[in-house]
Amino acid sequence: MEGDFQVCGNCKRSVASAHFTLHEAYCLRFLVLCPECEESVPKAKMMEHQQNEHQQRRKHCLKGKSSVIIATKRLQETSVSTSW
Repeated sequence: MEGDFQVCGNCKRSVASAHFTLHEAYCLRFLVLCPECEESVPKAKMMEHQQNEHQQRRKHCLKGKSSVIIATKRLQETSVSTSW
């Protein structure tokens, strides 16, 4: 019985079969899987999780993209002004 486990369909964690029914009832009631990072998060904290974890990453990515766009425009301007 020591190695008898089942995977929870909600949080995707491996749970001992002896505790599976109790785990699944709790998990389905209180937890959801984040669609972006697939982390198990309490339902009541999902908005907070997405703001803290994912908005900061998006802002960082957007900053990186803006510097690439600026560099690309400069290269295009340089190639246009030097072409005869």
